[in-house]
Amino acid sequence: MKKEYESLDEMIKDAKKRALSILQRRDKTTKELTDKLTEDGFPSSVVNAAIEYVMSYHYLDDLRYAENYVRYHKNQKSKTAVKLYLREKGVDAETIDTAIANEYDNDEKEMIRELLKKRHYNPEEADYKEKNKMIAYCMRRGFSLEDIKSLL
Repeated sequence: MKKEYESLDEMIKDAKKRALSILQRRDKTTKELTDKLTEDGFPSSVVNAAIEYVMSYHYLDDLRYAENYVRYHKNQKSKTAVKLYLREKGVDAETIDTAIANEYDNDEKEMIRELLKKRHYNPEEADYKEKNKMIAYCMRRGFSLEDIKSLL
């Protein structure tokens, strides 16, 4: 059941409240918040006004979102996997590249070495099945097959 509004200003005010409520629970990208407000039945002009409002107070910031994601996942995922996730969330390529440049300082081969060490992988004792398991494990984290094989 949709609420009936007497004026556009009232609808914008409600959309701003809804946007703040959504962002209070979890950080979102601009695309995620836009989709959510549209899903809630607000017209695009009202959604844009609400987005501008929360952006003006820096409650919504795609660069901050991307940097936080990269910072948290840079030791478990490859740059490729991080980029893919952020693209799915609607972050533009330039923002993703900036976030990665600001936060990523690890060599991907070193990250694979750390993952193998964490999984107690010993190349001298590993059989064919164990090697394939480790390859699959690293590839699920977005590392290239070439880099993985060079370390196995």
